[in-house]
Formats: sequence, C-alpha cells, structure tokens
Amino acid sequence: MRTRNTGAAVAASCAVILSFTGTANSQGRPALASAEEWEEFAVGFEPNQHSVVPPFDLGRPDEQQFWNDTVILFKPRSYYLDRDRDTEQDNVGWALGGALTYTSGWWKEAVLLTARVDTSQVLYGPSDKDGTLLFKPGPEGFTVLSEANVTLKVADGQGLRIGRQSLNLPYLGSHDIRMVPNTFEGIVLGNKGSIDMRNHLAYRIGYVSKIKRKNDDEFIPMSEAAGVPGGDDGVAAAALGYIFGDGTRLAATNQYSFNTFNTLFAKIEHGFSLGEATSLTGYLQYTDQRSVGDELIGEFETLLVSAKAELKRDDTTLRLGVSTTGEDKGIQKPYGNPANYLSVIVEDFDRAGEDAWMIGVSQDFGRLGGGDLSLFANVVQGNTPDSGPVSSPDETEYDLTVDYRMKEGWTDTLWFRVRAAYIDEDERTGGDDYFDFRIIVNYSFDLK
Repeated sequence: MRTRNTGAAVAASCAVILSFTGTANSQGRPALASAEEWEEFAVGFEPNQHSVVPPFDLGRPDEQQFWNDTVILFKPRSYYLDRDRDTEQDNVGWALGGALTYTSGWWKEAVLLTARVDTSQVLYGPSDKDGTLLFKPGPEGFTVLSEANVTLKVADGQGLRIGRQSLNLPYLGSHDIRMVPNTFEGIVLGNKGSIDMRNHLAYRIGYVSKIKRKNDDEFIPMSEAAGVPGGDDGVAAAALGYIFGDGTRLAATNQYSFNTFNTLFAKIEHGFSLGEATSLTGYLQYTDQRSVGDELIGEFETLLVSAKAELKRDDTTLRLGVSTTGEDKGIQKPYGNPANYLSVIVEDFDRAGEDAWMIGVSQDFGRLGGGDLSLFANVVQGNTPDSGPVSSPDETEYDLTVDYRMKEGWTDTLWFRVRAAYIDEDERTGGDDYFDFRIIVNYSFDLK
C-alpha cells in the first residue's frame, strides 16, 4: 500500500511515451488490424489489450458473386481452465465447441449476408468449481446464433451492417478470451480499407441495443449488462482511426451508454528504427469515463492513463509499461475489450486509485518441427489505496504464454496455446493468492 499521488503518476506515464518518435511498429503488426488478425501472426499479443478501430471487411462487391464467393468456415476450439485459489472457491472447466461461420458473396454488388453459430459444451465441469465463464452457470453448455446480419453497400467503400454482429472497439467488443466471444445487436455504418493503409481514415458510427456475453446464449439490453435491473437502454458509439504516412497511429472512440455512463477513449502509437534489426515504439492511451443521464448505476467520474514502450531486436521484444486510474471509481467494462496496455491474462489493473507498472519479454523461436514456437511473459504490479471506500489489496501478476502454431499440410491452421498466471495479493487486506492455468486449442478449415 502507499500514499497516492495521481498527478505524479500521470506525469510519469506521459513522460515515458512522449520521448519516442519514428515509423516502425515494434511487433510488426498493422495498427488497424482486428484482434483475430493480430493473433494470426503477432508474437507477444495479449488479447485483453484491445484498442483498435478495424475497417469493415467489405471485400470487392464488383468482383464477387453471391454463391461462388460464399465462405463457410468451421472453427473448432477446446479450452481447459483451472484456477486454484487459497481461500475462495476453485474454478475448473474443460469445454469443447467452436464456431460455424457463413459469409456470402455480394448479391448485385449491394448486399452481403453473414451468420455465425457458437457452441460450448461441457467435457468436465464440477458444479462446486463453477465460474470459469466457459459455460452458462451450472455449469451448463450452450449453443447460440451469435451473428446474423446483412451489410448494405451505401457508397463506394462504405457499408451499413444491421443485426447481430461482432464488434472490436475499445470497451465495446468480442473480448474473445473464453470459448465464445461477446456479440451485439445493432446498426453500424463504417468503411473498408487495408489494415495497414497509410493516410486512411477508418470510421464507425452506430447504435448498439443488446449484447450477448461470452458465457450466455441470450441477448440482453446494454443497460442491463451495465448493471441496471430491467434496463432497456442502448449505446450510441462513434470511432475514428488514422495512420499517417510516417506510421503514426491515432484512434479515438466515444460510447454514450444512455442513462448510465459515457466512455471517451483516445490513443497514439509511434515508433522509429534504431537499425536494420532494432526498433523502438511508444504507446499512450487515455480513457475518460463518467456517469450521464439518470445515472442509474451511480454518480462517478474516473480516468485511466496508460503508457508502454517496446524495444524489438531481431526476434526478441522487451517492454515496459505504467498506468494510473482515477480514485473515484474503477474503469467500467460491461461490454468487453478492456483497453489498458497493462491488462494481462487475469487482471486489468484499472481498479479505483490503482497505480501499476509492467515489465515483459516476447521471444519468437521460429520453426520447430512442423510449426512455429514463441512465448511471452509479463510481470505486472498494481498498488491501490490502503484505506477508504475504494481500498483493495495490492497485487502482482506473473504470466507466461507459450504458443505453437502448425504451418504444414492439413494442420496449417492448428494453434496450441498454454497460459499460466500466478496472482499474489496482499493477504493483510483480504487478498486471495491463486494460480490460473489454461490450455487452448484452435483450428479452422473451409467447408465449401
């Protein structure tokens, strides 16, 4: 525990990032890529750290035919999670399931259809160790039509998507860290573009009425998900993303959750080359969150400032990060996709009054046998107020992730991920140490 100095922490966060300028991306990943596109090739990508404005996947309507260009993908997944706690209930579950996705070609260069069915079935799940979020409470397996939408071409490179759909914006997205991702019901206008197109403005604007959370098969109103019993309000959202010619990446989003709270998010990411095989990249993001309208979940005003620096040389990346959260309240994330560079396997380090730091390393070992082997590790420590209404235990999280991606023959989309985290909490203030272990297997193949 410590005496808090929010101003000093914010200044330190800004100082880390503002000293970096240039063009390189330290992980080589496109700044506007979606979470799934990042995971295809990034080493050291932490799926909790979503903060992008991906372009609509509109393809080329003038070059596609409705049936001939239809894509049907089967994406099986197996997920084992075991959380061994010192004092609280343990959580254990093993699931088998995945997704079946359908995307048509364009009909008359104007209409595109998409559907997705997700399922998560219980292979092992003792009722006295429920709570893994792999299943519905019970545990109970489920199947859901998670996406069903139509995209209308409204202008060249512009699309209007209506219905159940996937989103991947900061604080409003899939948060795909279990068997089944979050999906949403709404209407969204956006544009297409390359995920690494320079001098290109990506945008989203729309209204989201409902969310299906990762361990549920029902869509509920957004305000109900935010904590309002019987609420029926939605969220109006707008987002912009831009990459300058020199590689500087900017993004900003605003989400107005009617009668609950508003979330404003902005980030800048910039890097430069230090040599043929060395680059340095700096990242800075800011979140402002405050109650609005009838303030149905209470009156509050809070913020999050987060910064990260990454030094990459050949196949090794080192990173340092810091963040600070306002004292009034922790960041609210009922719609998924926490946006903190220090968000890792278990914790997001955005509790009320929390100052945190991170050190990490990623290593790409290249080809081993029939696939590519890589790993990344992080240590994050968060300190919170030692007294008052928002006091909570200080905690440190130690993480290790090992990835093995097959690259040959029929296994070229097979991906094994093993994750381990140890969370050390201050037991003097009611903390609970625990060990979190996960094995995830992903696969994908075209059925058409």
